[in-house]
Amino acid sequence: MPPVVLPAEPRQTAPREIIEEAPIELGHFHVAWHIPELRHPDVPALDVLAALLGHGRSSRLYRSVREKLGLAHSADAWTYSPGNPGLFGLSAMVDADKFLAARDAMLDEVEKMKASPVAADELGKAVKQFLCGTLAARKTMQGQAQDLGGSWLAASDLNFSERYLAAVRRVTPADLQRVAREHLTPENRTIYSLLPAGTAPKASAAAETSLDHPVRKFDLANGLRLLVKEDHRLPFVEFRAVFKGGVLAETEDKNGLTQLTGKLLLKGTGHRSAEDIAREIESVGGSLDSYGGNNSYGVNAEVLSGDFQTGLDLLADVLLNPAFPAPALEREREIQLAAIRDQKDHLLQSAAMAMRRALFGPIGYGLDALGTDASVQNIQVADLKAFHSRFTRPNNCVLAIYGDIAADQVKAAVERVFAAWEPAPTPTVDCGLRTVNSIQRVAGTRDKKQAVLVVGYQGTTVHDNDRYALDLLHEACSDLGSRRLAPGYFAFYAGTAPEKAAVVETELLKEAELLRAEGLTEEELKRAKAKIIGQRKIARQDLGGLAMTNALDELYGLGYAHADTDDANYETVTSDQVKAVARKYLKADALVISLVSPPVPESLA
Repeated sequence: MPPVVLPAEPRQTAPREIIEEAPIELGHFHVAWHIPELRHPDVPALDVLAALLGHGRSSRLYRSVREKLGLAHSADAWTYSPGNPGLFGLSAMVDADKFLAARDAMLDEVEKMKASPVAADELGKAVKQFLCGTLAARKTMQGQAQDLGGSWLAASDLNFSERYLAAVRRVTPADLQRVAREHLTPENRTIYSLLPAGTAPKASAAAETSLDHPVRKFDLANGLRLLVKEDHRLPFVEFRAVFKGGVLAETEDKNGLTQLTGKLLLKGTGHRSAEDIAREIESVGGSLDSYGGNNSYGVNAEVLSGDFQTGLDLLADVLLNPAFPAPALEREREIQLAAIRDQKDHLLQSAAMAMRRALFGPIGYGLDALGTDASVQNIQVADLKAFHSRFTRPNNCVLAIYGDIAADQVKAAVERVFAAWEPAPTPTVDCGLRTVNSIQRVAGTRDKKQAVLVVGYQGTTVHDNDRYALDLLHEACSDLGSRRLAPGYFAFYAGTAPEKAAVVETELLKEAELLRAEGLTEEELKRAKAKIIGQRKIARQDLGGLAMTNALDELYGLGYAHADTDDANYETVTSDQVKAVARKYLKADALVISLVSPPVPESLA
């Protein structure tokens, strides 16, 4: 069966607590923290920690909360490891009037684990408890079969459980402290309680609230735009440095230059080798990467707040002092050429790229961000240096720094580190604007059993209010469009059996005609608005994603606060506006039809 890809759940960034009532006699509550998936090296230590806290009559929760304090009828700890990221939890059954005291006492035991290492004999007991409980399940043939099947499902390794038990035996008191401190944090905690009717504690009027610091913008003397947002919920700092560039800044013979430049920024500077850069950022548990796209390129970094200066220094070094070593260029060229070959195996990407080429020509969005075999082979170190010198300038940059920081201190540090960065004349880019006023067809062949059809129309820019209605059409119909500085495109696409390609083309064109004539129904429009606005709210939960969105909006001239008003802009779109936009852009006589299908057999040619 094909693999099932499950989306990663966004990281929890604040404690959550829910208390509900029901017609029951005793109260029940569970405290849970997110933990990594089963193959992560921290999970064996978390299993031992659960055994130490809540397995058996000699466990800490039993001895303290149940026996000594008399606050719970039962109290235990557990882990849930389904193969994907799991949970570490505490559970208890209590009298309603002892709920708060029992909850706090159990959380106190967790804090004690963080504060002081456990004794060797207590750790040894917990390890043996876990080993015995696991091995006992193998006493029967059924248990052995379940162990083998579980190992294969979890890690595609029949010996996984043996290696897991070996890891359990190696757990130390320091390991228990570390995993407790790292994973069992208040920000990562959720508490659910079900109490007898009428017994839930009243919420305190003096409940602590999270202070939301606004984004602050600083315009530095050299033209650098600095965005800073304080967010002290987690001890991380996110850096996002973005520049205008992308395919809009490239020519046909040097197509793919932005991507290569971004990759080479991390392959060594005048002060650090590629290995030095990787070792330095990873030694503090951080990350540093780059990207190159259709409209921009840049460098991203994440570090713990205590390592802010390290992150800033590395970011500045790769931006200001790249060495562009020739051997690294050759290796990255090979990788980019491989990505181009791989793209040819994906029919939808191939058809969409052919549609773009016909729609925009050999400039701007008619170019592929990866480039072509010929253009990537053309790129030399001198080209990288020239591109870097032209575009990697402070007056072409927005730097967003969000996280556990003090805004004024960040501004002073950035001014100090980037003091010598000199501006240059603002580079211009070719938007590749052309008018399509006929029906154009492009075709390609691939030795596959499927055909893919893409019908593309000229679109609009991020600055045009028409884009809100187009985005809603996008959500309702599912298209290939995205945010673009220059006028972009709107497309329908479908995969089908080769012999049915003509029928599918007819149906797609009928769909476009239906949208021109009727637009979207009120229900379709409502559903599309809810989906887009919901997705945007979810995306803003991630601080790094928010930093990137704000930085790009500022770079593209929309203003860093643009996202704050976007939800309202989508809400105000009417069905009449959607119909008008469909008529304006989905023109029956101005489009490109791109088909990629299997070659015609010679006997039928």
